[in-house]
Amino acid sequence: MRRPLAGIRVVDLTVVWSGPGATALLGDLGAEVIRLEGNNRASRQVSAKVTRETIRATGYHGGTYPDRNPEPRSYDRTALFAWHARNKLAACCNLETPEGHRAALDLLAVGDVLVENNSNGTLEKLGLGHERLLELNPRLIVARMPPMGMSGPMSNYLGYGPNFNSLVGIAAMDGYEGETPDTAGENYHMDEAAPAGLAFAVLAALWDRERTGVGGLVEFPQAENVMAEVGEFVLDHQMNHRNPPILGNSDPHLLQDAFESAEPDRWVAVSVRHDADWAALTEVLGRPDWASLGTDAAGRSRHSAALRARISDWVRHHQADRVVELMQAAGVPAGEVMTEDRLLADEHLTARDWFAERTHPAVGTYRFPGQPFRADGFETVFGRPLPGFGEDNDHVYRELLGYSAERYRELRERGLVTDEQLA
Repeated sequence: MRRPLAGIRVVDLTVVWSGPGATALLGDLGAEVIRLEGNNRASRQVSAKVTRETIRATGYHGGTYPDRNPEPRSYDRTALFAWHARNKLAACCNLETPEGHRAALDLLAVGDVLVENNSNGTLEKLGLGHERLLELNPRLIVARMPPMGMSGPMSNYLGYGPNFNSLVGIAAMDGYEGETPDTAGENYHMDEAAPAGLAFAVLAALWDRERTGVGGLVEFPQAENVMAEVGEFVLDHQMNHRNPPILGNSDPHLLQDAFESAEPDRWVAVSVRHDADWAALTEVLGRPDWASLGTDAAGRSRHSAALRARISDWVRHHQADRVVELMQAAGVPAGEVMTEDRLLADEHLTARDWFAERTHPAVGTYRFPGQPFRADGFETVFGRPLPGFGEDNDHVYRELLGYSAERYRELRERGLVTDEQLA
């Protein structure tokens, strides 16, 4: 057994979701991922000034801390950071200062990969543009994730996933069936799609480096990446001038929906792929007299709303677990739409040891979400669940960069290298 990226050092200058999710996947494969974080910025999306009192008015986000308590060190305790922080190291480095800029260059000189998902031009403002970095270290792979690419009239647009989902058309399809696109709330699918795509691109670049001996730039426009996931709708508009309908939880090809069970706010998703699924489903439902309406794909499409309404009536009289059990036993794709507490109790995930129990001084002992893949022939890594802010300063500055004790002590005395976020 081996770790595919053992010996590969990744410098992580990412924020929010899409970039950190990508570097988490590289860490899963055995890379040494080092986050460089300034103590003068809230690089983990959480202010150091958050207290138990200030989160009482925040509703849902108040529950993203262990025991709903952000203190002490809220930036180490938030689930917004912990879910993508597994296996990573963290060192304090204020890139805007001459000392931080020098330290970043020193680390990139001995690194293999840099990943960043800041707004277009941020690296250049910091004096860390990819042209300079590749001169410093020709074997370095610089992976950049500007939402709209590094050139072109939209390359300087700023925003988050929901903004660019709107720009590429995803938000126009996202809503409850028969209603307007804004009815389903924000959609962050660009952030969900980017991590695996960027990680794959880095793997391809590393493979190419084995052949050529040199690294280079990986330009990964996140909006273009997510457009591929709605490509059929883009082509349909180009070729047939049709706008996609707002389907909610239904599907343009399958008979599909999410149905509320007899238990309040417990829903079951059911998909009918073909005639055999339909025959099996109607058998579970007791072969109702309306079953003939859906015996073929054309009928299921023509009578979709009526059929789903009748399936909903049946599901509403049964427990969610029972619906899933009956459907799956008959071969019909079905599963509960899980809440967080239901996922923690799910027998399937438990049997596969998906949740990993880990301990960290900042948060205590909890079960953390597992990795999204397994494969024969190599092992993945799930070690430390998260790095405390500045937890690896000594390792990075003293061991990797070889700074003298005097030089390192000076940086700490001047407050440039700390183990506490100040912002």
